[in-house]
Amino acid sequence: MKTDWIAILALSFLVVVWGSAFGLTAVALEGFSPVEVSFGRTGLAAIVVALVAVASGQGLPDTLAEWRWLALLGIVGLAAPVTVLSWAQLSVPSSVAAIFISSVPLFILLLARLVLKEPVSRRKWLGFAVGFAGLLWLAGPSALRQIGAGGQTLGQAALVLTALGYATGAIVIKLMPEIPPFRATAGTMISGTLFLAPFGFSAIGTAAQVPWPVLLSLLALGIFPSGIGQLIRYFTVRRRGPVFVSVVGYLLPIWAGLVGFFLLDEPLTLHTVSAYGIVLAGILIARDRA
Repeated sequence: MKTDWIAILALSFLVVVWGSAFGLTAVALEGFSPVEVSFGRTGLAAIVVALVAVASGQGLPDTLAEWRWLALLGIVGLAAPVTVLSWAQLSVPSSVAAIFISSVPLFILLLARLVLKEPVSRRKWLGFAVGFAGLLWLAGPSALRQIGAGGQTLGQAALVLTALGYATGAIVIKLMPEIPPFRATAGTMISGTLFLAPFGFSAIGTAAQVPWPVLLSLLALGIFPSGIGQLIRYFTVRRRGPVFVSVVGYLLPIWAGLVGFFLLDEPLTLHTVSAYGIVLAGILIARDRA
């Protein structure tokens, strides 16, 4: 089978923009509340994607059936998990949050089997288990101790719900009828924004009072991970399926490690290299034979 380079490039883009979202969220939370962060990034993304949808000729959803599916996706797979994730990052360190969110592939495997009736071989289960073990090793003993630390129980439970929400969104995309990707993503973002508006509309007033790095972080969250990233995600899930896109969860910590080494002058230890090797081994085991 010919290598699908378009899907691979799309996957790589998602790793970069979503891998940077944890840090951007942490900065944005210095001036905005969790629901304001969620509303701001979703609303900004809705504007960007709606403009792209109209300019491309696909336009906005124009039937009740489309709006029903996209409202479900916008609430369950976007607005709710993004808000819960922002709230969880108030009490849970980013490294620990990344471990929980990296469990999304495990939820997708389970839902793909239960809902889509897709076969999941023992080899894939083994590969994902090895990959997740690599992520735990990458986080290090201190992060593993923090997982069971007192005072973080609610935040950890929130992160599990976040992972389940993201996985559910991937399954909804696979189940919904064929909708042009720009139109579908615009409808999803608009639905999520309307759902969050009663709770996070105060972000507009807060924006005039926060330092510019905080505001720029929120703008970047809306344009890249939530806007362009969602367009690429929808396209890639439709092209290759939710299990293929789930590999992103394993690669996010690797991207964060490279950024730390090249831009933040963080040491690249043997422990880190061995963790990368375990994660990559899991991906190789779980990949399709083709």
